[in-house]
Amino acid sequence: MQVVLRIDEKDTRTLQQQVFHQIRALILEGRLRSGDPVPASRELSQQLGVSRNTVLIAYEHLLSEGYLESRANVGTFVSSALPEMSMSTLTSPANDQPSEPSGQSPAPACMPLLEHSVISPNRKKDTVDFWVGRSDGSAFPAREWRRILDTKLRHAKGQLSEYHDPRGLREFRQALADHIGPTRGVLAKPEDVVCVGGSQDGLALIARAFSRTFRTFIHEDPCYLGARAVFSNFSYDTVAVPVDRDGLRVDLLPETGRSLLYVTPSHQYPTGVTLSLERRLQLLQWAERTDSIVIEDDYDGDFRYEGTPLTALRGLDRAGRVIYLGTFSKSFGPAIRIGYLVSTAELSDAFAMWKGILSNGQPWLEQAAMADFITGGSFRRHLRRIRSTYMARRDLLARELTTRIPGTSIHGMRGGMHISARLPKGICAETLQKAAAEHRIAIYRARDCGAWLSPSNTDFDDLLVLGYAAVSDRNIRKAVDVLAHAAEQQSG
Repeated sequence: MQVVLRIDEKDTRTLQQQVFHQIRALILEGRLRSGDPVPASRELSQQLGVSRNTVLIAYEHLLSEGYLESRANVGTFVSSALPEMSMSTLTSPANDQPSEPSGQSPAPACMPLLEHSVISPNRKKDTVDFWVGRSDGSAFPAREWRRILDTKLRHAKGQLSEYHDPRGLREFRQALADHIGPTRGVLAKPEDVVCVGGSQDGLALIARAFSRTFRTFIHEDPCYLGARAVFSNFSYDTVAVPVDRDGLRVDLLPETGRSLLYVTPSHQYPTGVTLSLERRLQLLQWAERTDSIVIEDDYDGDFRYEGTPLTALRGLDRAGRVIYLGTFSKSFGPAIRIGYLVSTAELSDAFAMWKGILSNGQPWLEQAAMADFITGGSFRRHLRRIRSTYMARRDLLARELTTRIPGTSIHGMRGGMHISARLPKGICAETLQKAAAEHRIAIYRARDCGAWLSPSNTDFDDLLVLGYAAVSDRNIRKAVDVLAHAAEQQSG
């Protein structure tokens, strides 16, 4: 079939972008419906007078976003289940007459949103849950935190009735700078730090701040779905770059200028691999050469178990190209909603302005308490305790998996709160997952653990991604016992 598309030579967007946005608009406006075929790439390229590769790239983007689906030996169609989106009409009624009241509350008309969730789908079930990113709630330092909160409230005076610097409480920013200097090699002054409501808020702030000057968002494949969701929903053009055992394939980064590149170099999400020093230096050279900005998400950088940590990209950066994104969600607790951006003073000024526009800053009490928690040594002691616990659970899980399911290879052991396990040939990850569910054990594959993978990326189909921080030793052994028996049945 033919569709009504046209190439505008005056449009500043690339040809691929024009094709992508026009087909997406046809789908969102209902002119192309679920199940409708789209033209073959060769047919559409001839219709538009462009190369077939241009159409293939646009189709790949539409496939990765979930707008299209490919059926082997049949063709390409509008997806039967459009992305997990919030849909509403984008067009007005056919006539200009006001519609009759429906008795329902009006919903705001908005563009569809690519959704993501950090909440385990098995959270409320009686399940041994290996969901990634869950800290051990029993290890939360409730007594010490309560003591600090009580002290802050007793001496708050007018602090709770005043607005504060949207950049964040200075005492918190100083404490944070003092912490990441020796532990992550990131030298910063309080003026370089902006307090945000966790990593997701930091990503949204970056997307807002750069929306008028940068339009391309590059990320790892696979990557954290929440990052792609933010920039995709802000209408950035997204580009996925493969990951291998040494992290991001820096040699495959596009040489087009002025892009935002999102990376998780210390503990790649979800594979767990660490970006090598050689590639870190190459990445920084690429950023300077292409006038690009690197967003370094160090989401679980406080957990390092083996060897000396590689210096963060921000610590190696001499050209002001790296924005360092950190959070206390893993090391302390996600309910606190405290994260931070570290960048140049100039960029921090811009982030602070946007933070003031969007929310007037983060709550005073949590920042003040966290500043005391760090400077008083409580955070250091807390990290020492939970690192020991998490490392023991990591070792137990890895040992049980490799012993009970021979041929399994483990990645991501150097740090973090999860490992990835590549199963031996002949063992299907999805089959193991179903067998585990029958015993109330929740395990996750790369595609269903809050990660995004391009449709054509099949390199991680046999990869399990297992968060171990919140799983007891007893339940780790129980889970691996179930998996081992399921694997034996598969292998015959």
